[in-house]
Amino acid sequence: MPERKSVSPAGAGPNAALSPGMIVGDLLFVSGHVSVDTSGDVVGEGDAEAQTRQVMANIRAVIDAAGGKMEDVAKITCFITDIASYPAYSKIRSETWPISPPASSTVVVAGLVRPEFMVEVEAVVRLA
Repeated sequence: MPERKSVSPAGAGPNAALSPGMIVGDLLFVSGHVSVDTSGDVVGEGDAEAQTRQVMANIRAVIDAAGGKMEDVAKITCFITDIASYPAYSKIRSETWPISPPASSTVVVAGLVRPEFMVEVEAVVRLA
């Protein structure tokens, strides 16, 4: 089995419950990220577009810490709490990957870990 290496973005405190990212071989598995900033404050409460922007920034921070690039993302999965949020999420996803977007799935869920979260995204990245 390939060695596993936990990845955390700069400035992130330790989290005994999960790794923000896990490298296995040449793959980086990015945990589901929600719209919190580096202080742990919720960004964009009630605003799916603002939350998605923060989520993508959080994912980018993990990928950067692993030495990858957003262009290396092969697959994302998004969990949203309201289908009405999909257009805002889709807009930011398209801005994040304007060309050659990753494979993507979106799932509407009853709720996320905290009620103020509207969007959560996880990613699989192939590191070059």
